[in-house]
Amino acid sequence: ATAVLRLLGVDVAGAMLTGLMLFFSVIITRDGMQEVGKYALIFAVLCGLNFFFDALPLLTEVGGRMSRSTQPIEAHTTADGVRSTTYTVTTKVTPFFDPSQGIIYNAQSAAMLASPLCMALGVYLALSAHNEIQRMSPEAWATDIEDFAFAPPTGISSPSLGALASSASARGRGQTAMDPRETFERFSGTGHKLDG
Repeated sequence: ATAVLRLLGVDVAGAMLTGLMLFFSVIITRDGMQEVGKYALIFAVLCGLNFFFDALPLLTEVGGRMSRSTQPIEAHTTADGVRSTTYTVTTKVTPFFDPSQGIIYNAQSAAMLASPLCMALGVYLALSAHNEIQRMSPEAWATDIEDFAFAPPTGISSPSLGALASSASARGRGQTAMDPRETFERFSGTGHKLDG
């Protein structure tokens, strides 16, 4: 909706930026949100930057939008050949929403309100997802470190899935069971160097 408002307000660059953020959010949320772990923090930073740069013009113009027009009044040339021109700068302040200004003006005003709200929501959701992933991941990191921190012993054959399941269930009951590192089988073939 923000991209459409920006297009109606003839802000093509803003509409493209909003469209890119929408495309990025689609990539993050597709396939059951499998990519959210990779991109949540990046998305939060991008939304935060967009929020900052969208909020600045909103804060300066929320009390009324200001437009300036410059018109030359008189120009004259002195005897030395120096030309001087006098200009009049007219400043006009209009309400933030004004039906008499037309659809483009009001679409720009609506986009100026909608974009920071959408970006703030994006920051909140992305940071919430990132924090939730970080909160859930210590268990995963702990098991990964246990599994890969030590070199596996040699000469142990690859176990069946049943052996791994019984090992996991025995560990859950507090019994001593086979260490998963002992189930790893090293490569026993001949190594070859590739020329490149």
